[in-house]
Amino acid sequence: MSTQAADDRSVADETERLLTLESFTILDTPPEPAFDDLTALAADLCGAPASAVSLVDTDRQWFKSRHGFDLTETSRELSFCERIKPSDASVVEVYDARVDPRFADHPMVVGAPHVRFYAGAPLVLADGTVLGTLCVFGPEPLSLTERQRRHLAALARQVVSQLELRRQARRFAAEARARLVADAALREQQRMLNGVLEHTDVLIYAKDIEGRFVMSNRALEQIAPAHSSLLGLTDHDLFDQQTADDYRRNDARIMGARESQVFSEEVVHPDGTVHTYRSTKFPLIDEAGEVLGVGGVSTDVTELTAARAAHAEAEHHWRALIEQSPIAVTMVDADGVIVFANTEAALLFGSPNVSEVLSRPMDQFIPSGDRGAAQIMVTDILAGKLELRAHRGTLRRLDGEIITIELNARAVDQGGLRIVQFEFRDMTALAKTYDELRHSAYTDPLTGVLNRRAWDDRMRAILDDAQHAGALLIIAVVDLDNFKLYNDSHGHEAGDALLQAFTTVAVSSLRHTDVFARWGGEEFLIALPQTTVDQSREILDRIRGCVPAGQTCSIGYTDYRGPEPLADTLARADKALYLAKSLGRNQVAGT
Repeated sequence: MSTQAADDRSVADETERLLTLESFTILDTPPEPAFDDLTALAADLCGAPASAVSLVDTDRQWFKSRHGFDLTETSRELSFCERIKPSDASVVEVYDARVDPRFADHPMVVGAPHVRFYAGAPLVLADGTVLGTLCVFGPEPLSLTERQRRHLAALARQVVSQLELRRQARRFAAEARARLVADAALREQQRMLNGVLEHTDVLIYAKDIEGRFVMSNRALEQIAPAHSSLLGLTDHDLFDQQTADDYRRNDARIMGARESQVFSEEVVHPDGTVHTYRSTKFPLIDEAGEVLGVGGVSTDVTELTAARAAHAEAEHHWRALIEQSPIAVTMVDADGVIVFANTEAALLFGSPNVSEVLSRPMDQFIPSGDRGAAQIMVTDILAGKLELRAHRGTLRRLDGEIITIELNARAVDQGGLRIVQFEFRDMTALAKTYDELRHSAYTDPLTGVLNRRAWDDRMRAILDDAQHAGALLIIAVVDLDNFKLYNDSHGHEAGDALLQAFTTVAVSSLRHTDVFARWGGEEFLIALPQTTVDQSREILDRIRGCVPAGQTCSIGYTDYRGPEPLADTLARADKALYLAKSLGRNQVAGT
């Protein structure tokens, strides 16, 4: 393997290690007795005054548990294990750091706390990932016995076990919360279904294989002749012979074909009126594939045909809207763990599978610099202090890509839990289009420099600084000499090329604080903030001498005299330009 390939692999391994460490959500958490007991035991078994569980983060080593000292973290380069990097689970021991060339110049050896003895057992996961060390150390030389080294390694394995148990407990808790939300949703669905069955005027029923009713709603019971409950009865108990036989034949066809069918059936209501029902019947099949009976939904279409048509059209539009909607929905609990995500949300986060998103901390999808603000936001939403509408932000997908999103967020109650419901829209493409449109609106299409609108925007801040801080400001007008003659004799393409070439060399002659814009045709404007007259003269002379293709330009300049309008300053610069022209062109003139 080449050196470059090895370096690339090392970077990839370290990135994967940091992601694994992040998955434990252990960094910056309060002390826990399970870890503190192990560090105290390690110090006692090894006869060392200090010990720690050290976890190596991106640019620091953080101590989950410490015994015998007060530091909570140090920079990563101060980590002893970073200078050793064990390749296996063996204990690394330094008898006297002052005489060890690897540590003799270490700041914690030559200075406080004057470490001389150090021993560390790496915290190694089952896949070989090293998260940090369980280490013991002290200010005097010390040599561990083989038994002490075995004990230290065993305690390191116990630290790893505690980390795994802690992560598993969080995962189980998140899954339990997800189950609570799912159970609450199921109960809510059941309540809604019962409400529909109770209050709808649609007939809903189920019969066993013998034709006995095993379920019926109130609407069906109300039209049944002299029966308040239909359970255990058959159609022959309720209707005339011919009607009951027709219903039974239809049921038999459904169970025989093992597929749903639609029938038009007539029912005589208790008041003697005949109503036509559109009945959709379907087989009831158990998990073993055996037919248990038939279910049905019958709608009185005598008066509702028109209403059903309108409803069907509205439902079609509603479903089309939902199916085409780019909205992604997630629910996050008080611990910041995702307890619900729809398919659109999973795709937005970078996975086709919802299962890869559930139970993950929402922090994993938030850029590191925004996580603190996001946690405060979730807390405020849960407390009822905040509700977001059309809020712009960014998300980090599973592959690391940062995307621009627009979100709504509000607190909702699910299964007795107060959670935050997020609705996301991917605005990355729209944001890019907006930036491109803004660039187009503020850029001269031929030369690529600022146009008049952009000049006006840039100058507002510069003029404000010049007025309030008394800063120097020079404004110049540049005009290519005899450009029309050049354009007519060489052609428009050559003229455009001259303007482009001049713009390139002129901009390269300016500082990053200067402003250069095309005013129109062959005329350009320059603003030189924080520039004296002598300095500006030198800059403008340099620009005058850089016109390509053997051509020349004339430049007029003046100083801004606030609080006068910028138009007055430009008028003076324009007069200076005419003066430069009158002096024979290829001149720089001021006023």
